[in-house]
Parts: sequence; C-alpha cells; structure tokens
Amino acid sequence: MKKLLLTLAILSTTALADSWTPPGGARQEPVWPPGCPVLKGGIRKLDDPETMARKPTTNVSIPTYTVYQPKANPSGTCILIFPGGGHLVLAMGLEGTEIADWLTRSGITCVLVKYRVPYSGCYWDNKLHKNVTPKVPMALQDAQRTLSLVRAHAQELHINPNKIGVMGFSAGGNVAVLASTRKRAYAPVDAIDQVSCRPDFAIPAYPGHLTMRHKNVDSRALNSDIVVSKDVPPTLLIHAQDDPVDPVHYSEVYAAALKKVGAPVTLKLYKNGGHAFGVRKQGKDSDRWTQDVMVWLKQIGML
Repeated sequence: MKKLLLTLAILSTTALADSWTPPGGARQEPVWPPGCPVLKGGIRKLDDPETMARKPTTNVSIPTYTVYQPKANPSGTCILIFPGGGHLVLAMGLEGTEIADWLTRSGITCVLVKYRVPYSGCYWDNKLHKNVTPKVPMALQDAQRTLSLVRAHAQELHINPNKIGVMGFSAGGNVAVLASTRKRAYAPVDAIDQVSCRPDFAIPAYPGHLTMRHKNVDSRALNSDIVVSKDVPPTLLIHAQDDPVDPVHYSEVYAAALKKVGAPVTLKLYKNGGHAFGVRKQGKDSDRWTQDVMVWLKQIGML
C-alpha cells in the first residue's frame, strides 16, 4: 500500500510539475514556433521522487518567456532572467518573479525565461554519482532564442535593442555565462534567428558549473565549455564567500579568465549570504547586492 501511495503521489506531482503560470495574469509566450525541429528531441522527465515531492517547476518541454514592464520611469533597459535549479528544476519564484518585481521597480523591463528542464545543462546525476553534460544544450538554446526574440521585438516592448542583458542564478547563472560566451547552439529556424543573440551585459549570481570539476576532473580550471574572448560583454559576478553549494572560486576563476583576455568584468564578493539568497533580506552583507547592481548598470551606461 505504501508503495502504491508513493507511486500515486509521484504521478500526481508529475502532472502538476509544469503547471506554473505567471502571477497577476501575465502572459507566457512560446520561445519556439510550433513543430520546431529544435524541440523534437524533447526532454527526459525527472524521476527523482525526493525532488519531485517538493513540487518544483520541472518537466518543462515547451519553454516560454513572460514580459514584465516597469510601471513608471522606463529606462529602455531589458534583462532576461534565468532561474536556478541545477538544470533539474526551476526556482520560478525566488529567482524569477521576485527578481522581476525588484527590477521593474527600478524602471527595467524583465523577461522571465522558463527554459527546458530537466537535464538541459550540466547536472549532478545521483545514480551515477558524477556530473553529466548533455549532448544538446537545451537551456542555452532557449536562452539564445529568447534573446533574439526580445531584440527582434524591441520596438513593441519599448526597449533599446542595444541594452538587453542577462541575469541568472546558480544553474541559471551558468546559462547567463554560456549565453555571453557561446555562438548560437542550434541551426537557425526562421528570420528571428538572424537577429543577434549576444547579450549587451551579463549578471551571473552565484553561478554554477564553471570549473572542470563539472567535467569530473579534479581541477579548478575554467570549464572547457566556456570560451572566453575580449568580446564577452561587460559582466558583473555576484557571489557570497560562504556559499556551500557553488563555491566562490567558481566566480573567481571565471573573472580571472575574463580579465586575462581583456574582457570587462567586475567581481562583487560578500562575506556572508550562502546560496540562493535572491532578493530576500537576511541581515547579511549580501543584502546590498541589489544596490551594487544598480550602481554597476549606471557605470556601464545601461541606466
């Protein structure tokens, strides 16, 4: 009976897994056109009962994006938000809508991306006890396509096509890094893909998967999936030194690599904050990261 109840619970959770809808009646837009070959491979559904029992947003096979417009003093700047979740689930509240609420209050248009999960980027496999990098970087593909979509519709969105940045958290921070450093990861499917998918700036917060440890190599060298050059857009890295999940040296290694090639980078480290702090106040020095972001955006001419 216990086994039956557990099975029913998992099935029920799976059915609800991608039931996330934006609060306040905001509209989700599809990232890809119907029948797009990029989606044909689909995703493997998450089969971890412990994770599924927490009812996170997962098993996303149809990625979407949701636009949040500032109610006053629009700056023309736009930021795409990539929530974290280890490329298994998505923290659509803590690292999604809560981030959008903060940024729109500052006059920034936000695009919250519900990218494909699970197994859409480097992830830890509990059964194999090692990191696995999928052959198809689905999360990166979704990010790049959304960047092109937003830039193509800049006039309709009342934004400057040259002031479109990316902000990601944990695994989403990894997506922001890859979007800043990688060429388009799929064959163009229509005219939208003729529009640049390069962000104008990047803000990875406590990003993960940045070292060769994620290739199962005992090394702090930069992950070989990340190809840096002087053309990487201005980057602001946010990290707490006491992060127990994604150690601070991930950001330090990436920052050092960018500096070496002459790419503009700023590393903001905080003594305390842990991991996945989002914009929630903890009474720690990491609470000021939101202020530091606004100062930096002004410094690089985005606000």
